[in-house]
Amino acid sequence: MGAEEDGRRGQPRPRRRGQGELEAQVLSVLGEATEPVTAAWVQEHLDAGLSYSTVITILTRLLDKKAVTRSGSGRPVLWQSTASGAGLTAFRMRRLLDQRDDRDAVLSSFVSALSPHDEDLLRSLLGETGPGSTDEAER
Repeated sequence: MGAEEDGRRGQPRPRRRGQGELEAQVLSVLGEATEPVTAAWVQEHLDAGLSYSTVITILTRLLDKKAVTRSGSGRPVLWQSTASGAGLTAFRMRRLLDQRDDRDAVLSSFVSALSPHDEDLLRSLLGETGPGSTDEAER
């Protein structure tokens, strides 16, 4: 079987975007701005060919996640990034973790699946003397 068709004169269906992909693209564009910008500016700088209302929806979702700020009374409303793409991913990870009753099991499973490099990085970031850890001399 070939590619699925979407009913528009036999054209293949466009690829469905991954969850959070548009948010990451908008944050990336906002990260390039040297000052707060309008939604129209964001729309112009995206390669996604999105409608203005879609850009506003994405910006509003990012505002709810505290990944962007909105300023200006009346028009124009100006938008500015408060988080990088990495910050938004970290927010999503915390939100998913907060939704689970078995937080310890989730964290344990996550850490056990890390590559040695990522595990070393995590240890470095946490520091060996962080809360709940024992000092090397005590081991």
